[in-house]
Amino acid sequence: MGASVAGVEGVFSADVNFASGLLTFEYDAAVDPRETVATLVRGTGHGVEPLGEAAGGEAPPQTWWQRNRTTAAMAASGQLIATGWALGVVGAPEIVSTVLYALAIVAGGLITWRRAWVSLKARMLDMNVLMTIAVIGAAAIGEWQEGATVIFLFALGGWLESRSLERTRRSIRDLLAFEPELARVVRAGAEVLVPPAEVLLGETLIVRPGERVALDGIIAVGASALDEAPITGESVPVDKAEGDRVFAGSLNTSGLLQVEVTALAADSTLSRIIFLVEEAQAAKAPAQQLVDRFSRLYTPIVVWLAVGIATVPPLAAWVLGAEWGSFASWLYRALVLLVISCPCALVISTPVAIVSAITRASRDGVLVKGGAFLEVAAKVRAIAFDKTGTLTHGRPAVVEVAAENHHEFLALAASLEANSNHPLARAVVAHAEREGIATRAVSGFEELPGRGVGAMIADRHIRLVSPAFAAEIGDVREPLASRITLAEEAGRTVLVLLDEGVPLGYIAVADEVRSTAAGVMDALRSAGMQHLVMLTGDNERTASAIAADAGLTESRARLLPGDKTTAIAELRERYGAVAMIGDGVNDAPALAAADLGIAMGAAGSDTAVETADVALMRDDLSALPGFFDLGRRTVANIRQNVALSIVVKLAVLVLAVFGKATLWMAVFADTGVALIVIANGLRLLKKR
Repeated sequence: MGASVAGVEGVFSADVNFASGLLTFEYDAAVDPRETVATLVRGTGHGVEPLGEAAGGEAPPQTWWQRNRTTAAMAASGQLIATGWALGVVGAPEIVSTVLYALAIVAGGLITWRRAWVSLKARMLDMNVLMTIAVIGAAAIGEWQEGATVIFLFALGGWLESRSLERTRRSIRDLLAFEPELARVVRAGAEVLVPPAEVLLGETLIVRPGERVALDGIIAVGASALDEAPITGESVPVDKAEGDRVFAGSLNTSGLLQVEVTALAADSTLSRIIFLVEEAQAAKAPAQQLVDRFSRLYTPIVVWLAVGIATVPPLAAWVLGAEWGSFASWLYRALVLLVISCPCALVISTPVAIVSAITRASRDGVLVKGGAFLEVAAKVRAIAFDKTGTLTHGRPAVVEVAAENHHEFLALAASLEANSNHPLARAVVAHAEREGIATRAVSGFEELPGRGVGAMIADRHIRLVSPAFAAEIGDVREPLASRITLAEEAGRTVLVLLDEGVPLGYIAVADEVRSTAAGVMDALRSAGMQHLVMLTGDNERTASAIAADAGLTESRARLLPGDKTTAIAELRERYGAVAMIGDGVNDAPALAAADLGIAMGAAGSDTAVETADVALMRDDLSALPGFFDLGRRTVANIRQNVALSIVVKLAVLVLAVFGKATLWMAVFADTGVALIVIANGLRLLKKR
């Protein structure tokens, strides 16, 4: 089909991805051959639907016959064959059965003949051409029943194949179904319904309970639980309140929301996911590229072999006067070879598995950029994790306050930190606010980079500093010094409060490890991951404590971005393929250096979705073990499909050369095995 479209005047290049049902082509806008291409495609019996606004308008409505002609013709062919066979059994004249078989050939080949003609005009030898030659040849040597049966089985196989592949193509339509056709927008004080494409940035959406959010935005008024399954794959609704982000396609399950639009319809997270899934399905994995190259070489070789078998032995027997079988018998063997020669099952063996796996991953909240990355995932044996925001929540929080006067201590500490923008400072202030402690006026505030802060509060010189600096300027004695050491060994960042150099106690802040991290690491190790390591810029003591809590094998501390890429290279030398898990922004060099870069928490993050090979849409690691398992199952599935396709085809090929194969066996070796391969690939759609 791609070559036929490429031959249309004004078309520069064309490509067909049959697994996703997409035809893409480049063309000269001055010629605009889109209607010609659509006519050509419809002429082969395929339906045509424009994809998006660039497709050139709506497709004309189809009649009942256009929608069902393949099914009707196939059913008629089968009925004619059954009637012809029955009449032969009861002793009717042979001519009657022959006429019925001839009519069955015409009906069953209704679509095949048309597609064969289009391929011949494009100077291509595809399965339709080869099947047409085989059936005509069978009729020429008097094998009317076998010719009719072959064309019927071929039509039936194509019909079942198209129905099976439709399951994989449905994934995009399922995602599109989550996009509301209308958005409820507040304009001039009134609520109006408009298409999402007409909504502008900053406008306010009204989302009622039971409605889907039309565009990405931030909740301005209201609170509700939203089902974000189309985006994150998480089936449990997530509670959202004012200031929280919401995504297009999310279902509002309870409260009334007012949402400020932050992205246009074309730029929504759901739109980006749909685009990337389509792009990934169209991209060819290395295994598929290898199969395609093999098929281009294999088909012409077998065709010429068939020509040789049909002509050389009979001619040689005629010249030598030998009895090597009749011309009809050698022609029959050649026809069997022709049916075998088109590698349909082999060609479809890889893309059906890849598309099914990408679809399964997207349903689980994992966005895979292409089949190649599934193949890499199957090879990964070492995984490097960023710390902040990946193994931890990325939000420092106060976990311990050690002071005799808790209230006074927090009031002084929060008063100092209220003047700083450091993440640790915000954690201290937030903790004081939760406890209802008010801050006090300060003067002479000073920020000491890498050490802490200080100021005058009620004529007292108060400082909140690191333990090392506190030891330099204050009198930190036992048992306080030992307690500080224990807190640091537990992976906490400690700040000591000094009043005129006298320690009043300390406050410990930590970025807590995700509760699911240890379980994920156990699952990854069970799945065959040999090495799990954390890469961080933190000190060794903190890194070791967090790595132990998260269940990792190793931690590497005090690493700059360049050091992380070096660490990735070292892991690759020791373990082979390496995956890097990070946030897609700060860890960009390491993500790029790894064989597989995985960004997590990518929902709504343009950078993460665009830069990573794989994106975990949810802000947790729980989907990782399933993704790597899916990668291994995909590669195993492809190997099974390719092996079955080659073994069966070669077996029938050998039988055909020695005259032991029939046309029916040849159809099974191609169409029958193709159906088995599709069914095997579709198993990847199931959740495991």
